[in-house]
Amino acid sequence: MSEVFAVWVAAILTLMVYSYLFADNPLYRIAEHLFVGSSVGYAAVIIVHTILRPRLFEPLQRDLTSNWPYLIPLLLGLLLLTKAHSSLAWLGNTSLGFLFGVGAALAIGGALLGSLLPQIQASWVSVSPVTAGGSRAAVDNLFLAVGTIGTLAYFYFTMGVSKGPSRAFIRIWAAVGKWVMLITFGAIFGNRIMAYVSLLIERVHFLLGDWLGLIG
Repeated sequence: MSEVFAVWVAAILTLMVYSYLFADNPLYRIAEHLFVGSSVGYAAVIIVHTILRPRLFEPLQRDLTSNWPYLIPLLLGLLLLTKAHSSLAWLGNTSLGFLFGVGAALAIGGALLGSLLPQIQASWVSVSPVTAGGSRAAVDNLFLAVGTIGTLAYFYFTMGVSKGPSRAFIRIWAAVGKWVMLITFGAIFGNRIMAYVSLLIERVHFLLGDWLGLIG
């Protein structure tokens, strides 16, 4: 009975979400609010049981003398709660500043070490069949080099207004980079559309199979 009830709830919520295809309506908004509320509730439970209790409350309860530095994040978290009241919102500025500072440092460090430097390192490839590992690998590396140089040239905005061979060279590479980006964006968009169509097929199969039993 619990499985049947879960299938009916899932089917009804699916139809409520797809009702947005006709127009914005209360059924869609109810399903949206249920999804947001359940997601926030689930995230809150996960945070309490995997972060706050084992990494903050239990160390403080076990030995407050040696674990007193844990009081600092606890105080910052409590100050952040004052943002809910306009008269006390200024008390949470310290916590927000700490969050934005640490977040910006982690984002910059992650982008530099995790994306920018590995991409630069991966762009240094050989276009010679001897050192690249074959003619096919050399052709792939050549396309990679042309696409990388063209994309970088497209975002090169510091050329002077005077005409010259260097300006024409940059404009040619910028045109190549423009087409490379168009092809890349088209492939990404097509991939996302395929993912959405796959999700739609899965929901239709669920409605016709698991719910209505019309297909096996």
